[in-house]
Formats: sequence, C-alpha cells, structure tokens
Amino acid sequence: MKIPRRVNAALDWVADHARFVLIVVPLVVAAVAVLWMPAVAALVVGVGVGSVTVHVRMSRRVTRLRGEVDDLLRENGALRHRRNVIASANVTSESVLTQKLPAIPEEDGE
Repeated sequence: MKIPRRVNAALDWVADHARFVLIVVPLVVAAVAVLWMPAVAALVVGVGVGSVTVHVRMSRRVTRLRGEVDDLLRENGALRHRRNVIASANVTSESVLTQKLPAIPEEDGE
C-alpha cells in the first residue's frame, strides 16, 4: 500500500517533533476534558507524562543502537568489499597459474 505524500510528510513532522506532540496533545485533551470529566483529564495528563518519560529514556537507547547498527553495516560492507577483492585476486592468480604450467610431452610407447 502506498502512503500519500501529505500523510508521509505529516508523519515525518510528528517523528521529528515527538516531544512537542507528546507534551501538547495530552495537555490540550486534558484542558478540554477537565470541564466534563476531571478523572479523564487526570488520566490523560498521567499518560502524557509517562509517554514523555518513556520517549526520553528510549531515545537515548535508540540513538546508541542506531550508531551500533551503522558501525556494523559499515564493517559488513568493508568485509564484503575485502572478500570480493580477494576472490577476484584468486581467480586471476589461478588463471595465471594454469597458463604457467609447462606442457609435459607424452612418451611414445616404444
């Protein structure tokens, strides 16, 4: 399924401004709900505080893990390149080796 560009742009903006969204949206919902249902407003504020706390704690871990993944991918690419270079060098040396083998004359059966 293809995501429309506007939706993708909105999701990217939300991802870039996650702290803002996690703080402002629950406060707005709580401000609206406090008039009719104060318990729901308190729940929304609690969920907002909890989500901000989880986001802050997880963002450090996610940043560290993304750095490790980038390092591993870089290392993997370097190893693949090295393997390809060695493989191409082996093919070349084998072909050169077969060309250098001396021709052994066959003995006559006499």
